[in-house]
Amino acid sequence: MANASTMAPADSTERMTAIKGFWNEQARKHGTDLAATTPDPIAKDLEIGALKRHLDPALDTLEIGCGNGTDILRLLDHLRSRRVVGIDYAEDMIEAAKKSMSELSLADRSRVAVDVGDIMKDLTPLGRFSQIFTVRCLINLPTLDHQLQAVRNIDAILKPGGRLVLVESTKQGQERLNAMREAVGLEPISYHWHNLYLDQDAFLAGLPRHLKVVAIDSFASLYFVISRVFNAKMTPPGRAPDYLAEINTIAGQLPSIGDNAPLKLFVIQKEGRA
Repeated sequence: MANASTMAPADSTERMTAIKGFWNEQARKHGTDLAATTPDPIAKDLEIGALKRHLDPALDTLEIGCGNGTDILRLLDHLRSRRVVGIDYAEDMIEAAKKSMSELSLADRSRVAVDVGDIMKDLTPLGRFSQIFTVRCLINLPTLDHQLQAVRNIDAILKPGGRLVLVESTKQGQERLNAMREAVGLEPISYHWHNLYLDQDAFLAGLPRHLKVVAIDSFASLYFVISRVFNAKMTPPGRAPDYLAEINTIAGQLPSIGDNAPLKLFVIQKEGRA
């Protein structure tokens, strides 16, 4: 299940343009399907479950990097506020998202909106939100400085006392997972060319002081160990491991333990009163 690396532009601006182009191509290829944003449906189920545990159903909510709208659609039964907004810089992703949203009930259409928006630009025209979340968004920025600037841009529209929930991948988790793979004779999983996994220590140290990390949920640890180590090792040579293999399905039903996956959730609280 190793990911093939592709040479990416060295210049940050060119890299960001290439990454945006990649996601637009994914949208054109897969439309409203889950495959537009991830090949692993069980990992997506775990992401949604973790978000439901940590997102307050009553708060007005913004998803930055909403892709084709999959997360918002799957969270609408949990998010009951009158304002749920999603933005993404990939225009073709938003086109797919709007197609999906058009099939919602009239009541849900009245409280949900998706539009083109870029986390690296001024977000204040969107207004302010009590709750903002991302799912594998920051890892599509080319440097740590860009990732931290993105958080500052989010901070500008997060209300005092507001909640920021980040579902992102870390290089430390990837390294621990790869150490397990190497221990059983598997090749390490390489990074996708368009991703820069968070350096967790440097990223958290660089957050503004008034943004406090109140929880870290390693919700995918057990699943990644079983799917990327056990299932990968049991797969016959020359075949790609099946994301929907029975052992993966079982792993997705078990409570997670440890901190051995790149994918995790950070809950960050902004100081002040709402």
